[in-house]
This record gives sequence, C-alpha cells and structure tokens, in this order.
Amino acid sequence: MKKSGFTLVELMVYIGIVGVVVIVAGQAFSNSTKMRVRTESMIKANATVEEAGMLIQEDVAQMGAKSAKESGSGSASDVFFKSNMVYMDAEKGDSSSFRINGDSLILRRMNYDSQGRFLSIEEVAWYLKGKQLFRVCKTIDRDKSRLPSAPETCLESNSPAVEVLDNVESFKAIPAKPAVLNSDYNSAVAGVSPRLLPSTANVADQAFRLFPRIQGNEFYNVDRDPERGGSSVTLTNFESNYDEDAEEAKDTKKANQVFVVGGTGVIPLSSVWSDVCTKVNLEPNVEYEISFKIPFLNENMVRSFTPGMDHMTVGFRNMAGVMDSELPDFAFYPPIDAAANNKRSMRFSVKNAKKDLCLAFTFAFYSPMASKGRVAISNLELNKVETSNFEFVDSYKPALPDKAKVKAFKFKLQVGRNGEKGDVALVVPTPSNGPKD
Repeated sequence: MKKSGFTLVELMVYIGIVGVVVIVAGQAFSNSTKMRVRTESMIKANATVEEAGMLIQEDVAQMGAKSAKESGSGSASDVFFKSNMVYMDAEKGDSSSFRINGDSLILRRMNYDSQGRFLSIEEVAWYLKGKQLFRVCKTIDRDKSRLPSAPETCLESNSPAVEVLDNVESFKAIPAKPAVLNSDYNSAVAGVSPRLLPSTANVADQAFRLFPRIQGNEFYNVDRDPERGGSSVTLTNFESNYDEDAEEAKDTKKANQVFVVGGTGVIPLSSVWSDVCTKVNLEPNVEYEISFKIPFLNENMVRSFTPGMDHMTVGFRNMAGVMDSELPDFAFYPPIDAAANNKRSMRFSVKNAKKDLCLAFTFAFYSPMASKGRVAISNLELNKVETSNFEFVDSYKPALPDKAKVKAFKFKLQVGRNGEKGDVALVVPTPSNGPKD
C-alpha cells in the first residue's frame, strides 16, 4: 500500500498562506479596535463639549436681565423695578453687561424666583486656565431678607471656581458686530450713516420739511407750519370727505399726502413732489425703523378721529406715487391726551432691494370734525436698527459705545480626548444686553 502526505514544499506554502491570513485578520482586528477607540473618543469629546455648550448658553442667554418684581410684592403684583447694577460701569459709559478679556467672558444678570420677584444680581465668569475651562459665580447684590426661603444660584459673595472641562484646546467668545457702529453716526460720508432721514451731513440735525402732493381730484394741498421745515411741522386745513348738509360721509376719496424732504428752506408749491422728496434706498434683509412723535395739542379737533373711518398712515411711494406691495403703510392715531405723547416706532425689512423710494404721510378724513384739527409731526427719523443687523468677525473687539449694541455671541469650544477633538460653534442671542433695543 502506497503512503501519501505533504511534501516539505507544500507544507511551507500552507504555513505561508496561514501566516498571511493571520496577519491580515490581525491587522483588520487591530484597525477595527483602533476605529472603535477613536469613535468612542470622538463621541465622548463631542458629548462633553456639547454639555459645556448648554451650560454656557443657559448663562449667556440671561445676560443683562435687569427687571423683576419688587422683592416684597405679592405674586399678583405688577410693581417692577430695574437695577443698573447689571451694567458693567454705567457711570463711565459702559451700559453693557459683559466684559471680554482674552479667553474669558464675564457677564451680569438679575436672578429672580419663580414668581418673578427679585433675589439678586449675579456676576458669572467663564475662563480658560491652561487646558481647563472654569466657571465662577458671585453675588454682587441681593435681597438678604429672602435668602433663607429662596436659594440663589450663587449663595456666596465669592463662590469657588468650578472646573467644567479639561483638555480644552481652545475657548473663544465672539461678540456680534452691529452692522451700524457708533462711529457711523459721526460720519458724513454718503451711504455710511445709519440715518436715512433726515438726510443731512450732521446727523444730530433733525430738520425736515413736508411737501404736499397735488394731483387731480385725489390729492390736495395742506397747510404746513413752518413751511420751510424744522424739527417739528404742523399740518392744518385738511380735505374732508364729510357732507355736513347730509350729515354723512361722502363717497369720495379726497386725501392729503405730504412727502419728507431733508433740510430747511422754502420749496415752491409749483414743484413736483417726486422731484423734491428725499430718495432712499433699502437693502434686503436689513431691519429699519420709522420713528416720530405726534405732540398733543390743546383744543384740537383731530381728537375726534374715528378709527375705521378716518385714515392716517405713513409709508413709502415710488417715483410713480405707487405703494410697493412688499411695503404696506403703517396706520397710526393722534394722541387723545398729553400722556399719549410718546414716540411712534414702526419696524420693517424687505426681501428685495428697493431704490428711489420717498417717505409719505397720508391723511383721509370722513368723520365730521377731524379734518378741522391739527397734526404735528416731530423728531422724525428713518434709521437702520443697529442691534438687529449684525455679523460675527473673529477679530472684532467692540468699542465702548458699541458694547451695549451687542445682541448675540458666538462661542467656539474645542476639547481633546485620546487624540480626538470635539468642536462646538454656538450662537446665543442676548436681547437684554444694553439699556434698550
């Protein structure tokens, strides 16, 4: 009987093949293990950085909160007060509630209980020391009488710093740069100033004129005082759509429309409104504000203004005198007493760029007496709203007058775990920063 088996060469080939398989399998297993470790490290790094981001967001979103119910008021009371201690240094012109210094952010905000009653003013700091990110909170003012029954976020005047994260590669707080800076208000360069109306080289000058549109049987002249303009212009002798004999409104559409012209000086009545009105251009996705006052005038028949019947609006017209469908007029009413003599503000934005628009006030009276009254318009302005339009620039450091205009922050945070990095870029609105919007 013949015996058979592997030759030495066959055995060596077999062992070689097995070795290659083992090496390949081992390398695959090693790569799989490395990938798993890397994935776990990446997940852990991202999870920790996101948790820290949520803590930062919770703090920063409350920046500048300054209003609460009086400490001793009941839950149903509406007695509120505002504390200036949330400002960094109002006496020196810093009415913001934050300070940035390198890798640190310090902010102030008001703390109140679940019923909205004042507890304390807190100052919170986030800062990077080495590769550790710390948070420290201290109380700079408090209602001591309520501490035993109403715990605060920061009980001690100097709470110890708490390490929030380690292995931090970078931490940066970037304030939003307002589209309109304080320096822009002092610029006479065309197109730079945030004020569109009145359009004067000196933006502190609020002088304007109102020029009437006279056209066919629809738009009529109206008396203006002073005719050459100023910081306030009073309109009288309006057209009426009321039939006194029939004691009812006529089926007519007589109106008075006046266009805003910058500066002072008499304009001949024979002029065409579209030639003399101040043209403005509006940018897309930028917020604008029309603001003016209507001073209360004694013994003024315009107080008989009837909503739903009489018509008082402000809005834009193109060079053909037509309203843009994207920019409807804003209605307003005359003040009924001296207490209502406050500023009227209307905000708007457009999706598409607009060119050569003129701002106009339109009046149409149908009630018996309103047309015999007087309407004064003062402190008229058309501005870009600097706090609503902003961008993030890594190198931006706000000048002192612009700090109060910062209405958002962007945070960049990077953490390392076993050679892997987790990143977060977080944008947090801060609407309460500064004394007002």
